[in-house]
Amino acid sequence: MASVFSSPQAAGGPRSLAKILDAARGVLSEHGYPALTIEAVAAAAGVGKSTIYRWWPNKEALVADALAEVFRADDIPDLGDTRAELRYAVDMTIDNYANEDIAASLPALAAGLLPHPELMTRFREAFLFRKRENIAVALRRAVGRGDLPDDLDTDLVQDIWAGTILYRRLMTGSPLDADLAEHLVRLVTDTPGRRSGESDRGGA
Repeated sequence: MASVFSSPQAAGGPRSLAKILDAARGVLSEHGYPALTIEAVAAAAGVGKSTIYRWWPNKEALVADALAEVFRADDIPDLGDTRAELRYAVDMTIDNYANEDIAASLPALAAGLLPHPELMTRFREAFLFRKRENIAVALRRAVGRGDLPDDLDTDLVQDIWAGTILYRRLMTGSPLDADLAEHLVRLVTDTPGRRSGESDRGGA
C-alpha cells in the first residue's frame, strides 16, 4: 500500500522513505507505540530528525504510513462462490488485526490523530476505506447472486467482523482461528431475509 501521509515535495527519494518506514516498524516492534519517538526512528534509520520531518509532520503520520504498508486491503476475487469470497474477506481482516504491531498501535494511533482532522481523514482512507469498499463489493456481489438479503447493511457487517476480531485480539485473547472465521461468515450467510430475485408475492 502506498504511503499517504508523507509529503510528495519532501527530499530524499524512495530509498530514504523505505529505510525510514522500515526503521519505524522495527522500533515499533521492539519498544511499542508509546516508546516510539522520531529520535529513535531517526537513529535506527541512520538519518537526521529533520529528514523525517521533511516527509512527515509528526509521529502519528509516520507510524500510520509504516503500518499502512503492511495493512492488507486486497480486492476480493470473484470466485463464483459467496462463502469462499466472504471467507477471503474475513481471513484478510484477521490477518490485519492478528499483526501485533497493528493491533497494539491502532487505538493509540487513532487517539493521537483525533486532534488533527486532516490527518485523521487520511488515516481512515489508508486503513479503512479501500479495504471496506473492496469487501462491500464482494457483499454486494453476493446480494446480486441472491445469496444474501437485498437490504444487507454492508457497513454493519464489516463493523461486526472487525469489532469482534479486534476485541478478541486486544481484550479477551480468544483465538483468531479458522473456527472464528467460519462463524463470522455464517453470521452473514445464515441470516434469513428476502433475497434478490425473490417474489414479493406469496405462493409459487
